[in-house]
Amino acid sequence: MALWRGSAYAGFLALAVGCVFLLEPELPGSALRSLWSSLRLGPAPAALGPASPESRLAAAWDALIVQPARRWRRVAVGVNACVDVVLSGVRLLQALGLSPGPGRDHAVLHSRNDLEEAFVHFMGRGAAAERFFSDKEAFQDIARVASALPAAQHYVGGNAALIGQKFAANTDLKGFPFTWSWPV
Repeated sequence: MALWRGSAYAGFLALAVGCVFLLEPELPGSALRSLWSSLRLGPAPAALGPASPESRLAAAWDALIVQPARRWRRVAVGVNACVDVVLSGVRLLQALGLSPGPGRDHAVLHSRNDLEEAFVHFMGRGAAAERFFSDKEAFQDIARVASALPAAQHYVGGNAALIGQKFAANTDLKGFPFTWSWPV
């Protein structure tokens, strides 16, 4: 639990620091040193002076990322890939024989009617949402109808597949802008 809490703190800190740099890219080094010391992360690195915001952020991450107290014996790595079908939601509802009614949020979708209510609820507010569909057969039927529509466009989906596609398309990539290492 403590591992996740530390990760959550680090993620929140990264988000906050990113917002600060976005809103005030020329933030004085003294303000950053003050922030650094208030977080009790040790002495402020020299990089907090005239260096770029990216290097200062990397230095903050290096101070926050520590070697785990207990070594892992096993590591699980998951990858995902899917096909995204992009089309008009209104046309999909029409193809499914659904007509607009009152909108309602559903944490889990169980039927076409739940899909229609969630669509009306979120699109009426100009928002998007992702929901789990619990009925496998109903979901597959909706996916089949969506894929068969003439205006349906199919794209590779899932973060792992998109990253792999980006690497394959850009063979000249040399590496990532940030690297982290733990002392062994």
